[in-house]
Amino acid sequence: MSAASEASHLEENETAEALTVRPVEEYHSLGIAYETYLQRDEQEQNHWHEVVLSYRQYASFAISQWTNTNYRLHSLADDYRNVLPAALRRDTPEFHGRATQFKEAAIRNQFCLDCILRHAGQPHSQQDIVASTRFVSDAQISKVTSVLKSLMRDWSTEGQPERDMSYKLILGALKRMLPVTPTWRPRVCVPGAGVGRLALEICREGYSVQGNEFSLYMLIASDFILNGGIATPKTPLRISPWLLETRNVHQATDPVRIITIPDVDPHTYATRGDATTHEKRSMEVNTSCDFSMAAGAFCSVYNIPDEHNRWDAVVACFFLDTSPCIVEYLITIYRMLKPGGILINFGPLTYHWSGPVMRPDDQDVDSYHARCSYLDKKFLTSIDVCWEDIRDIMVNIGYEFIEEESGKRSLYTADRRSMMNMDYRCLNFVARKALQLANVKQPASSAILIPE
Repeated sequence: MSAASEASHLEENETAEALTVRPVEEYHSLGIAYETYLQRDEQEQNHWHEVVLSYRQYASFAISQWTNTNYRLHSLADDYRNVLPAALRRDTPEFHGRATQFKEAAIRNQFCLDCILRHAGQPHSQQDIVASTRFVSDAQISKVTSVLKSLMRDWSTEGQPERDMSYKLILGALKRMLPVTPTWRPRVCVPGAGVGRLALEICREGYSVQGNEFSLYMLIASDFILNGGIATPKTPLRISPWLLETRNVHQATDPVRIITIPDVDPHTYATRGDATTHEKRSMEVNTSCDFSMAAGAFCSVYNIPDEHNRWDAVVACFFLDTSPCIVEYLITIYRMLKPGGILINFGPLTYHWSGPVMRPDDQDVDSYHARCSYLDKKFLTSIDVCWEDIRDIMVNIGYEFIEEESGKRSLYTADRRSMMNMDYRCLNFVARKALQLANVKQPASSAILIPE
């Protein structure tokens, strides 16, 4: 994702209220999440409408991409066009067949997105509404594409191998360090929950779980999957998450191939309703589900006194490097944890907010900021810290390392048929909160103060 694509994000210091725990019949009510966004200010209302508009316009962007690709091919010189295969030359049966495949895939994806919008109570692409003369940015459509890829990762059979690379290790560490007992259900927070599968997997093991997500693009998709009741293994949705990929493609059929979601029914899966009677009787804990979601920026939701010393564990999967200041995340998590509570981390150090650096002709920091004024300030203040230094920071805060391993291979929303994928070598560690907070002064506001 480019730096400019994040410029429209809401500021992370905006207040966000955690959603209350919901009964098993409803994992989280995003109606409350929507109110959390819409009741605050005009900026957030505009952001909400932008998300909805992005969902509605996906297919229009997809068809425009197809049209542009074929315009470029048709613009080639005759000598070049003559050697193209039939499927790349207009007015051939092969070309029309490939066009049909692409358009059907775009319709599949748009239907899935429309289902999400309908569940959210928003107008979808097929409704008669006042036509918008304004289209969203390419970056916003990229975020919608990320939702489709995340649905593949978390809720399809094809995503299972990728989930196993990280989720299995996390669940194993959690069960070793904080086993559920008949009289104790540890409270676990999962920030950066995305479309919700990891949090639900933890809930399935008997833990009391709260997921947290800032992106409304992801929140409305997770609410649909967890609470919609429309998409089930018996009545699945079909998507083509890599439809807009044009590079590193082996075969023309790769981007349009069909992925079905979900691979499990979330309600049945979380409550182990798929278990046999004998298996249920052998379980040491009850099979009720204590699961909720909190909408909002992580530090805004949890770096408050009411959330301090409340959590037995925080599970961070591909999350810590999403902060412009990883120190803020680490201190917030430390405050959240009860004495002896643990942080389980799996992920790389990609640093999503890493931005352009100063140039020799930037006279000072002010001129640097002026030159990059089109970017969100977080791109200009983000710190990129190596693991060696992060480890020292954590020890200074008061963490004690229990398990630590680097170089754990993982993929993330990867197209396994592509010629290129990001092959991460991740950090996997478990760290425990010591009895007292070391070397970290608590400001009067109980918030980490980061200079502009």
